[in-house]
Amino acid sequence: MLSVFQVMDAAPDSYDSRFRVLVAESENGGPVCAAVDRDARLELVDHVGHAATAVARVVELAPEVLVMDEGLPGGAIPAAVEICARMPGLPLVVTHGPDGHGLLEALAAGASAYIARDGQQEEIVQAIVDVANGEVVLSRAQAADVVAELRDPTRPRRRLERLPQLTAREWQVLDLIHSELTTPEIAERLVLSPVTVRSHARSIRNKLGHRSPVHH
Repeated sequence: MLSVFQVMDAAPDSYDSRFRVLVAESENGGPVCAAVDRDARLELVDHVGHAATAVARVVELAPEVLVMDEGLPGGAIPAAVEICARMPGLPLVVTHGPDGHGLLEALAAGASAYIARDGQQEEIVQAIVDVANGEVVLSRAQAADVVAELRDPTRPRRRLERLPQLTAREWQVLDLIHSELTTPEIAERLVLSPVTVRSHARSIRNKLGHRSPVHH
């Protein structure tokens, strides 16, 4: 089971409207598309199977959330970068297969969640809803990978041309995310408001998303 740390507080149980979601995955009617279509909180506005089509349809339909599989034909990550440049602030969820080694690339492209496409459907849709509500969703292992990458840019698996400049406070927040503290717990530990913790979490994500490209 995916162990999800939500940077924001838990989303409410009920919503005044459904989030409009565009799904880009190569399999027609694939697991993510099916999960979105069945959830009452989400409205599937379109399903596309190619990166170029995803760019065009996002611009045309202006969905509230984009879910894109990293194995999408045509190149999911370059398409995500282009989409986020055209539609700043669009919540992005990137899904992955069994290996799931593209976390940092997904974050750099602007993703707020990186989840397994074959995971439990309730976890997939909850991550989509959380991201739509402005949250950043990371598992403990993913947070650990981000911390390790930022602190050691010469790791053999990945090299960064330029390390994002996190403030001392942002490092404190990231360390506590790694420790699986919730937003209220982080706020209490650092004597901050939850709103300020959320702001630092978004800043961390944004700095990851505006760094130099990742090289293998």
